[in-house]
Amino acid sequence: VTINKIKLALNKLKTTASAGQDKLKPNIIKLISDEISLPLTHIINLIFEHNKVPDEFKFANITPIYKAGNSMEVQNYRPISVLPAFSKLMERLLHDRIYVFLQQNEII
Repeated sequence: VTINKIKLALNKLKTTASAGQDKLKPNIIKLISDEISLPLTHIINLIFEHNKVPDEFKFANITPIYKAGNSMEVQNYRPISVLPAFSKLMERLLHDRIYVFLQQNEII
């Protein structure tokens, strides 16, 4: 992953998204993207190289959202998971790499 790809992915983060377990809001991360792009590039490349996602990227705040019906029944709620912004960033970069691979090999 290059610094430019990191910057592009950071710019695509939704600024209206809530903060995850790490309490960092995406709009703050976007504001400091120039300062964190280089170390973030190194971290993401290490994750891809070693196939090991840090546990901190896996924690999510889960909130039950009421759908309809009897509010006393658990099946009338759906879970919303809020992941850390860096986790979303890593997932976006991985998605892009997989998508390019699938296209280049004419799988999709």
